[in-house]
Amino acid sequence: MSALTVWMAGRRPAPPVDLAAALQVDNAGGAFDVALSMAARTRLAEARVRSGRVRASAFRLLEADALITYACETALDAEDPEGALRRILASTSD
Repeated sequence: MSALTVWMAGRRPAPPVDLAAALQVDNAGGAFDVALSMAARTRLAEARVRSGRVRASAFRLLEADALITYACETALDAEDPEGALRRILASTSD
């Protein structure tokens, strides 16, 4: 189990079961905030593929929102919160 998985499991309140499975992200030893924000970006791209009133797209948007929220939470716990938040913004902008 990765350190990020352990961190995610400790979040309270816990995400709903259907969402929790989709929030599993492997940071491969990198910064949590970057891994989570990149995963959020991926979910957002998946949602945009099938725009409109498509349930799967709405679920991907919820996943992206949750992931970016968790990324910001990890940034606040970082040694340099401001720098971590800047990394999140940089990783999610086009």
